[in-house]
Amino acid sequence: MQAESHLQHREIAEAASIIASSRYVVAMTGAGMSVESGIPTFRGRDGLWTRYGQPKMDGFKRFNDDPAGWWERNLNRDIDAHIIELRDALVAAKPHAGHHALVQLEQAGALNHVITQNIDGLDSRAGLRNLIEIHGNRSRLRCLGCGERQSLGDFVPTEPPDPCQRCGGVIKFDTVMFGEPIPKDTMAAARAEIDQADCILAIGTSASVRPASGLLWIARSQGATLIEINPHETSLTSICDVVVRAEAGDALNRLASFW
Repeated sequence: MQAESHLQHREIAEAASIIASSRYVVAMTGAGMSVESGIPTFRGRDGLWTRYGQPKMDGFKRFNDDPAGWWERNLNRDIDAHIIELRDALVAAKPHAGHHALVQLEQAGALNHVITQNIDGLDSRAGLRNLIEIHGNRSRLRCLGCGERQSLGDFVPTEPPDPCQRCGGVIKFDTVMFGEPIPKDTMAAARAEIDQADCILAIGTSASVRPASGLLWIARSQGATLIEINPHETSLTSICDVVVRAEAGDALNRLASFW
């Protein structure tokens, strides 16, 4: 255990040195970041899909085929059990030490932007300012016509939302469904951040969910240094310059202590 701790300290110190000497640092966070806040992952031994079965991958098509029917089913909780469990976990979740460490790094000027694949809103609740939620945010609505977003806060809709006041388009939750393209404005903003980054922190992501994870390979192909923070090996591990085998909260807290 002492040898493992010493090795992690060396790797975190190396990561801190790389970050300090980098011009523009971007972090991408995945489900492993949220699990420490009590939000279950989808895959793995205790994942939602492992326990309940993988859902159908055509959610966006089914929404488009019958938006009113989808809203009626959703609001009446006539939905998959794994969605109900996830929703309850999201309501109870709070930012952990790792989220606050990212804020500390941002405030210190060591971290320029965060791209998160998570929909929980914990990053913004922790105080992150430069943030792209590439898969949307559970507490917002989005118009499929013009892309306008509306914050729900703690409000939970009890009836299907009216058409968009600006363009008359269909309204859905901001979270990206299976089969739904990432909104063009969001993807363009994420790609712009990746294009100017010379250092990427990949935190708690399996690097297997496309197209978001593809940004990591793009960054690598453009010469960015990759630092992985993850307790498990991933498909990204082999191309990373530094690998920290630790949970996000612990590793980021120790990383932030260098500033």
